[in-house]
Amino acid sequence: MIRSREPTRGGALKWSVLRLWLVSGTLSCASGAAFATGTDSGSLAQRRAALAAPAAQVSDLAVLSHRASRLESGMRELEARYEADVEPLAQELSRYSGDAELVHRVALALVREGSRAGVDPRLLLSVLLVEDPGLETTAVSSEGAVGLMQVMPAHAGGWGCGSDDLTDPDINICHGARILAHYLAASGGNLDRALLRYNGCVRGTNTPDCHLYPVKVYRRASQAMFRVAQK
Repeated sequence: MIRSREPTRGGALKWSVLRLWLVSGTLSCASGAAFATGTDSGSLAQRRAALAAPAAQVSDLAVLSHRASRLESGMRELEARYEADVEPLAQELSRYSGDAELVHRVALALVREGSRAGVDPRLLLSVLLVEDPGLETTAVSSEGAVGLMQVMPAHAGGWGCGSDDLTDPDINICHGARILAHYLAASGGNLDRALLRYNGCVRGTNTPDCHLYPVKVYRRASQAMFRVAQK
């Protein structure tokens, strides 16, 4: 089973932050207590301030405790979302590539870009596995389409993805998701037509049997969902 590396790093970061907070709070309390019990000949005002310091430190620790609780809750929510949304895609992708880092990156990108474009990440996964089942990020088709989602170079840099590098998995998936979303809108929500346009199939003239493209995508989707249901 492919497990997320990010939650692991996130957990390490979480405890690092908490450790810094707790250490700084402990040191502050210790210094306040030492000042309060000191034997120097400070003024009465100084002594009163020293006596008030521990109460202030208790208040600070309460704030830090609240922040730590919120951080812990946020980490649990993040991990739950990963388990529900990202890991199933990563598990399916791991059937096609042994590169765990790439699998993880692609799964995250599918969920992120699908959410941004308003396209189901599982649909994007199915399109990707039809277009580039070997997960070859630098793959170029005979028609010139590039990368995981086989995006034509004419689209590069034109969809607000921050780069025109179609060999970058995140950038490529961003382009693919937004192009498919555009075709879905232009087709009035008709998925068959949107997929045919994504594939560049116009009256079957561009590629042999391109009218079967939606069937290939649906087959990939049904296979993936069946495997997930069996786990």
